[in-house]
Amino acid sequence: MSFQNQRKKVYALFFDFDGTIADTERAHYFAFKKVLERFNFELTWEDYLKKYLAYKDEDFFSAVAPIIGIGQDQVSHLCEQKKEIFSQFIKEIKLYPGIEDFIRYMGDRGYLMCIVSGALRSEIETVLEKFQLLKYFKFIVSAEDYKHGKPSPESFEIAMKIFKDRFEVELDPVGCVAFEDSIYGVEAAKKLNFFVVAVTNFYSTDELKKCGADIVIQEFSDPPKIEQEILKKIGSRVFEGDRVLLSVPGKNKTFLFRVLSKSQLHTHLGFIDGKDLLGRYIGEKVYTNKGKELYILEPTLADKVMKLERKSAIIYPKDSAFMIFLAGIGPGSKVVESGAGSGGLTIPLAHFVRPSGKVYVYEIRSDFIKILKKNLDENDLSEYVEVKERDVYKFGFDETEVDAVFLDLPEPWHCVRFAWNSLKNSGVLISVSPTVNQTEIMCEVMRREGFILIDTFEVLVRRFLAREGKSRPYENMIAHTAYISVGRKVLRD
Repeated sequence: MSFQNQRKKVYALFFDFDGTIADTERAHYFAFKKVLERFNFELTWEDYLKKYLAYKDEDFFSAVAPIIGIGQDQVSHLCEQKKEIFSQFIKEIKLYPGIEDFIRYMGDRGYLMCIVSGALRSEIETVLEKFQLLKYFKFIVSAEDYKHGKPSPESFEIAMKIFKDRFEVELDPVGCVAFEDSIYGVEAAKKLNFFVVAVTNFYSTDELKKCGADIVIQEFSDPPKIEQEILKKIGSRVFEGDRVLLSVPGKNKTFLFRVLSKSQLHTHLGFIDGKDLLGRYIGEKVYTNKGKELYILEPTLADKVMKLERKSAIIYPKDSAFMIFLAGIGPGSKVVESGAGSGGLTIPLAHFVRPSGKVYVYEIRSDFIKILKKNLDENDLSEYVEVKERDVYKFGFDETEVDAVFLDLPEPWHCVRFAWNSLKNSGVLISVSPTVNQTEIMCEVMRREGFILIDTFEVLVRRFLAREGKSRPYENMIAHTAYISVGRKVLRD
């Protein structure tokens, strides 16, 4: 799982029972049909699927009561009759192909699992105990536990509350997975932004996808494959707290936005609510309140750097990428940086030294440090950076045996000897200066202090407008930003 997707995981699995785990729907249908025979009400299988499949017993008889001419006071009596008839079928109930192995596989993998069903608790427990599956489920939410059946999300809400109150597990709905067989169950789960896996036991693939199913399967065969497909798609959903890049189609205009359920992004194209992005997929199209299109993208490192909060100029990605390449920075690297400002170089350095490396930042201005720390927090990189407020011209650096030292200072030559003491043998010193005069002095002092392979570069990047029959360079470009001087430490004679 990538560093950007640490929150993107499966939090819990919510299994429907009737029609998903156990082949009980026809048994329920025949039990309802038997009760209704004396009322001369013909319940067809097609009507049952279309109108009543997700109903609890009480909901079903309440719905048909006006049709068969009885009062609501008789509903409970009919429910008892139906329960008695259904109990005659329960011992013959079979599980759907693959579901037994799937439950065992997911349970043994450590996933939190529960049952959320419109069936009675006794019915569910009887079947699960028969197949020795009850132990895999933390709890059961059954027909007795809630008032409104699917497509109401009430049963799922109760299950989430149980996870929180009884097991102290705070669930992100976007990472909760519901397994359903009916369009009503799919609709209920999607109202909470759940990820839904639907099985085509009673409804077609098109019907299930139309009402929001994220994955549709024919059966639960090949559990590892299903698990990997779930994890892959979960990883591209937008979770609470994610940062996304919203791109305007046909234009080089983007907006970086942290998605929160109570946040809003206001643009010249209208606004969009954070809650409307939760559960959506990277690459998907969304609309502002004015109907304007935006595409959801995952921000790159360059996007994050160019949209940093700042009080001064930053080191551009074209320069930071080149410097990081020159210094060979990667996972586990130890790096000293001085003159961090708002973090234009700190953010990329922290990104590349993860998970076991460290960036030691020295900055003299407290106002810059405040912005830097905020930017590090915003990019989830604070744990890889240690910030120290210090005048490095006078007091130098604490670290030794570091892989590289980066200086972005008005007079970096004052720190060359300190950089030498901090670097390991073969370590890299890189200095960034805007003027030739500063660069000349820096390179001369580096030679005097014993650095070798001293060189200076300027990185120029020019965009190209590629259009059929009229391609040309852009009129403007980011040209000179800095001179980059580099040297290597060796053993002194």
